[in-house]
Amino acid sequence: MKKFVSFTLVFSLVLTLIFSMTSPSLAETDEFTQEDAASLESAQKKLDEINKRQNQLSSDINKYSSQKNSEVKAKQALEQKISATEEKIDTIEWVLDNLETRLQEKNAELEFAQLEYDEYYEKYVARIRENYEMGTSTYLEVLLLSENFSDMLTRYDYIRDMMDYDKQLLESMQENITFIELLRSDIIADQQMQNQALSDLTEEKKSQSSQVEELKERISYISENIDELRDEQEEFARLEAEFEAEINKLLDKKKKYAGGAFMWPLDSKWKRISSPFDWRTYKGKKEFHYAIDIPADKGSPIYASADGTIIYYSWTNTGGGNKCVIDHGSKLVTHYNHMDAFVPALKEKFKVNGSVDVKKGDIIGYVGTTGNSTGNHLDYKILYDGTAVNPADYVTPDGSTPKKDIMDLLKK
Repeated sequence: MKKFVSFTLVFSLVLTLIFSMTSPSLAETDEFTQEDAASLESAQKKLDEINKRQNQLSSDINKYSSQKNSEVKAKQALEQKISATEEKIDTIEWVLDNLETRLQEKNAELEFAQLEYDEYYEKYVARIRENYEMGTSTYLEVLLLSENFSDMLTRYDYIRDMMDYDKQLLESMQENITFIELLRSDIIADQQMQNQALSDLTEEKKSQSSQVEELKERISYISENIDELRDEQEEFARLEAEFEAEINKLLDKKKKYAGGAFMWPLDSKWKRISSPFDWRTYKGKKEFHYAIDIPADKGSPIYASADGTIIYYSWTNTGGGNKCVIDHGSKLVTHYNHMDAFVPALKEKFKVNGSVDVKKGDIIGYVGTTGNSTGNHLDYKILYDGTAVNPADYVTPDGSTPKKDIMDLLKK
């Protein structure tokens, strides 16, 4: 199977070339020039292209994942059928073993019955021959040895009864032989039937196993495609981050922070931090968490920490799910991840204008568990000049004075 060719590298080079042509290096001055405006527009367009490709990649991954799940289910179903077929084969083999044992027993019984019949038949024939050869003398001897007529009849009846007994016994023995042969024939017929069933089941298992191997190959191929798409997705996530950083720098030149302390992004009752700004183990890997996680009920309102402009208000493929990014000016930016839903009015304005101005305390979304999340919470991040800082140092749930003043960041 031939894999599809990823165009990440080509697309990355094209975007880098365009970006290098349209984005001048930032001047030391904080003035926002026409050249900056052109660069900002170009970077935003490229970011839109990246997001479109990201959405397409997510769609392709979902499609392949769905296909893989279907193939895996089909494989599991076939493996269950193989197990059932193997159980049937084991049962038939057990039946055949028993039939073979019974057949050997019947062969032995038949051989013994036939031998017994033959021996008795030889004796019976010998007596008949002896009586025939003796002829009249035998009957005369019976007559002379008899004390009276009644005794003679008794002796004669005895001889006749002996002959009848021999004949009946032989007939009974012959019937027994015939019965054993019939049982033996039934066993052989049953063996033939079971052997045919065994042959059919063996072919069925062979076919099922072949189908399983084909499914394994398809699953492997799909998995490789998914891995390639995810690699491409990671590359586009890197490009997305680069363009977002450049856009933020350009916007910072255009806008100044209004001042004042940042506010806690949720209602004060949601004050527990489940995952701090620190090293942690996530999905078996050790990583640094550049934000704080604040658990809250699904649908709880999320507030803008300060005046600013929403510069990103959409789904992100980098794990944040429904994401809001606010540029507060002077290189200060806040991120709000895993939102359950956007504010419809803000979403519509952002769709039309590409940005939305908000005030400190405005509701910008609602708590959820979208993206790479294990429960309802807000992943809250503060960045200054592209570097994450610990939000717990600059905001408090009860509005008390934080450990550090946000304004001190601007003096660095």
